[in-house]
Amino acid sequence: MSPRLMVIDDDAGIAKVMGLAATQIGMKFLTVDDPVEAIERYTEYRPDIVVLDMIMPGKDGIDVLRDILRTGIPSKIVLTSGFGETYLRLARGLAAFYGAAEPVLLPKPFRRQELIDVLTSLASAATPAGA
Repeated sequence: MSPRLMVIDDDAGIAKVMGLAATQIGMKFLTVDDPVEAIERYTEYRPDIVVLDMIMPGKDGIDVLRDILRTGIPSKIVLTSGFGETYLRLARGLAAFYGAAEPVLLPKPFRRQELIDVLTSLASAATPAGA
């Protein structure tokens, strides 16, 4: 079974790049541009990997991350932001508080190959051997 990726980002261009990268490495993907509806979509889709933008209108990435962690549904988390690693490190602390695996940081702007490398690594860790 192909790993499932969920992209939560209000920037349609970024979401498109992530979807193309996911397709290139054989992943299924779902994009959500509204952080308010993200948790409902998350619980329905149950992704193996989530790429989460930290700065969005209506609800920031920290709140979305908290909602995701509260579900108890295990996913690898990739955090993205154009505002530097300080904000992203706060999210690492939140993940630690909930006993979740440490998120991967992918600061914006990132190169497409960086994204592919991160997704490939996490997908191989999320896919059972022989699947």
